[in-house]
Amino acid sequence: MAEMPQERVDAGILKELASIVGEKNATAEKHIRYAYSYDLSFVKRKNPDYVVMPTTVEQIQEIMKLANREKIPVVPYTAGTNIGGLCIPEKGGILMDLKRMDQIIQIDEESHYAVIEPGVSHAKFATELYKYGLRWSWPVGPPSASVSSNAISHGIGGLSGRYGLNSEEITSMEVVLPTGELVRVGSCAIQEDAWHSLLPLPQLDGLFKGWLGTAGIVTKLGVRVHPIPPLLKVFTVSAENIEDMASYLRNIGNYEICDDVTGVSWWLAQVPIPYPYRPKPDDAPEWFSFATTFSWTEKEKEAREEIGEMVIADEQKKGTSVKPTVYPEEALRARTQLPSQIVGSTKNYTKMAGGGISWPGTFTPLNKWAPVYNQWKDILIGHNLSPAVRVTNYRGVHYGMLRAMIPFNKKSEEETENARVAIVECLRTVLDVGGIPYKPPVDFGMEINKRAHPGYVSLLRQVKKMLDPNDIMNTGKLAL
Repeated sequence: MAEMPQERVDAGILKELASIVGEKNATAEKHIRYAYSYDLSFVKRKNPDYVVMPTTVEQIQEIMKLANREKIPVVPYTAGTNIGGLCIPEKGGILMDLKRMDQIIQIDEESHYAVIEPGVSHAKFATELYKYGLRWSWPVGPPSASVSSNAISHGIGGLSGRYGLNSEEITSMEVVLPTGELVRVGSCAIQEDAWHSLLPLPQLDGLFKGWLGTAGIVTKLGVRVHPIPPLLKVFTVSAENIEDMASYLRNIGNYEICDDVTGVSWWLAQVPIPYPYRPKPDDAPEWFSFATTFSWTEKEKEAREEIGEMVIADEQKKGTSVKPTVYPEEALRARTQLPSQIVGSTKNYTKMAGGGISWPGTFTPLNKWAPVYNQWKDILIGHNLSPAVRVTNYRGVHYGMLRAMIPFNKKSEEETENARVAIVECLRTVLDVGGIPYKPPVDFGMEINKRAHPGYVSLLRQVKKMLDPNDIMNTGKLAL
């Protein structure tokens, strides 16, 4: 067991926290703090010193004022489903669990946006939106995951192929700064009940998106929601190699007809992912793809099907190995009927491993997928790990995602370290060709900052200092 840092529990601080949120909602009990000290990733566990569960914006403000005065680190937390160690307290301090703030404040069925609190789960949001015939961009994550946290962390989802990342669907936000000040950005900053748009105002929301919980605590979020067309068609194809799969995904992505267009390696198409590495059967294709399209009428659906058939015919004329296939039923259902209890529960990926999983998850241009995957494959198999890799187009072919889901035996320090070394080695490979990791653990942040333009790092420091003068928000996560 790794040595834990010295704890800094102060009875006076605990009493003050209890006075803000109530005695039942503030604790320094070891067994509770332990529950917040780890996640599924390779990041070593670290205990917070206190755990608080606020229910109002005013309570969050008071907690932040106390933390800022006493220079105590604060880690925002919702469902804890991230697999990048983002909620593991690097420096102890206050773990602020926001799951009790779970109100859907508004659904505007005419203007197609909703306003939610940070603790609203994907399951709760889906259930309520379906009543209005609306949907949100569900990620391949558990139904208990936070909609807000996924959105502000540039998360992906089933509508990302059409509309972009979930962060691009944000319309307004309310934020408590590390100093305790309450701010609003977007239309709600001008008119209290207007949550429809960030534009044409200066996009100050960028100060709080992708910052890994280091810039403030988002207490209310406006997001776009979309009507649910009644007709679903899923194109499923296979290919013998990543080069052919990339060609297909570029081709079908050009038509911008898909809500999601994704390719997965054979190892990721298995539920669970094989651990340790297991060779692919010789007669199985190495890559599968699913591309979801929704239509309002049968004629529209037929037109989309015509395009899908045209793309396959075009690929076959080019001599690629792309052909229609039957996608594994359980995996297909899990990836088209989200939020899902099947693949959507990350634990289902890890059943052969022992409870651990992490990734090099990156935004990497499509024309870099093949060379990076082929290197990743050598690296991962060399560490006796399956190359369980996913590639996805967003916004047509504008940019893409390349990630590997790596299960490992978290009960073994040796196997965990083996996975960490392999994952960081994979990260270096993709950074070298311009890929950028998302939701990065500190290990990744250090690799990013080594390569970063000095002006970029300087600007990060300046903005962080302006917003958080005492460096208390999720201290250390930016690896600065």
